[in-house]
Amino acid sequence: MADFTPTQGRYLAFIHAYMCVSPPSVNQMVKVLEKKGLIDRQPGQPRSIRVRVPDDEIPPWNARKQGRSPARPDNQPSSVAVAPAAPPTSLYVVSVYLLSGPTSEKFSNKEISRAIEIRGDQTLEQLHHAIFKAYDRSDEHLYEFQFGKRPFDPDGPNYGVPDPQQRKKGDGDARTTKLDDLDLNPGRAFGYRFDFGDEWYHHVQVDRIDQAIPTVTYPRVIRRVGKSPPQYCEE
Repeated sequence: MADFTPTQGRYLAFIHAYMCVSPPSVNQMVKVLEKKGLIDRQPGQPRSIRVRVPDDEIPPWNARKQGRSPARPDNQPSSVAVAPAAPPTSLYVVSVYLLSGPTSEKFSNKEISRAIEIRGDQTLEQLHHAIFKAYDRSDEHLYEFQFGKRPFDPDGPNYGVPDPQQRKKGDGDARTTKLDDLDLNPGRAFGYRFDFGDEWYHHVQVDRIDQAIPTVTYPRVIRRVGKSPPQYCEE
């Protein structure tokens, strides 16, 4: 007979009852719970799921008695107040591919990309900061999003932080331009240029447009492919 402690036995029972299911089933249920605002999580980050339902509203697992929550003061409500539902907000899922930059040979001919979710009411500047963080950069520089006839089209329209003295016709301000202002559709590609000295070029593609989850903080990275190259070769 197998030898295990009572605590180990409870874990075995839980795994046997609930975890012997296909990964797609688990993933789908997690997404449903998140969309309903019952849990929070950070995709790709282990042990990041947080239950938003009060303890006394969670049904007991199996036949075990539910653990008793700490007593609440008499004047504290037994459940968490839920804010009125906000109007649906569009959610853009974009893939950002690093195409060129001052990288060493060990990064050549390798896919380096990040998938980012960002709300339609957020700005291109917020997308810039999300890309900056996703590629583990530390030193800010000028940047530009290029929306011309091809992903890298200096003739524009382009969006960055305009210089009033050198601003070209058709240039936009990334600080005030929202994703919803750009009439984007799935499959649309555009360029992102960072650091006008070292010249990092990225290809950005709109993968799909969903509905944002009210309880999730955006923008957020949902997929990473490849290690981030150092921002400077000497690092």
